[in-house]
Amino acid sequence: MKTKLIILVFAFFGIQFGFAQETVPVVKDTVIAVPVQAPVSQEMATKEAFEAQAAAAKALKQAEKDRKSAQREQDKAEKSLKRAEKAKQREQKAREKAIKAREKAIKQAEKEAKRIEKADNMVEKLNDKIDKAEKQLDKMKAKLDKSISRGKLSDVEAQKENLKISKQELKVSKLEEDLRSAQQKLEKLKQ
Repeated sequence: MKTKLIILVFAFFGIQFGFAQETVPVVKDTVIAVPVQAPVSQEMATKEAFEAQAAAAKALKQAEKDRKSAQREQDKAEKSLKRAEKAKQREQKAREKAIKAREKAIKQAEKEAKRIEKADNMVEKLNDKIDKAEKQLDKMKAKLDKSISRGKLSDVEAQKENLKISKQELKVSKLEEDLRSAQQKLEKLKQ
């Protein structure tokens, strides 16, 4: 029976040992308890740490790439905004320039109209002066002829009257010349 009992005790401990959970020896430090791992699990932890570090580096690169991309997009948006503002300013300047040019053209047209009107008035005045001078010349000639036919004038007085008539004829010819130049000027302005 002793042998049976010894076999039974060995069988009981064998079953207990076979079904028992694995125990990990723990090294205790004064501050913390760190489990001692097998070399295989340490390699796995190192590999996992490298993978985590690589993933973090990859995420950091991706974040930097995303930041640069966002910065580029922001720069593009700012540039397009500046271009739009410059285009708007150019359009405004062009509008202002066109308005000034139109106003200048209107003023120029008004000046031309005034010049034409002035030249036209000058032509009319010269025509009136010529008419008056010719009438006066005709009167002077008629008076001279009348005085000569009555015999009231001496030779000296007749020559004086002829001199006055010559001066009046010169005045009429000068006025006619001025009229021609005024008409030419008017024609130039009308073109």
